[in-house]
Amino acid sequence: MTDTIPTEFEVLDERMAAVGGDTTIEILYRGTRWGEGPVYFPAGRFLVWSDIPNDRMLRWDEMTGAVGPFRRPSHYVNGNTLDREGRRFPASRARAGSPAPSTTAPSR
Repeated sequence: MTDTIPTEFEVLDERMAAVGGDTTIEILYRGTRWGEGPVYFPAGRFLVWSDIPNDRMLRWDEMTGAVGPFRRPSHYVNGNTLDREGRRFPASRARAGSPAPSTTAPSR
């Protein structure tokens, strides 16, 4: 059974009132201390996000629902996006002494 929570939306701009939204949000994983920066890889059908205090990135597989490590250490990456070629570009506010993450490595 899928774990979900109900959603509530506050309309701040009446032009958006007709958009609506989903009635529930599916919880994919519990166990990150501070999860943020998700990015979805359509070609691989998986989602990656950061767990900053644990210095790791996790990967959720859309086909199996499994969650596992994507990168550890992650060097405190806190945001991700894909370029037009499907390469992941991380954002980071790295701690002193830790190397900056690569911004050009493909992660398909």
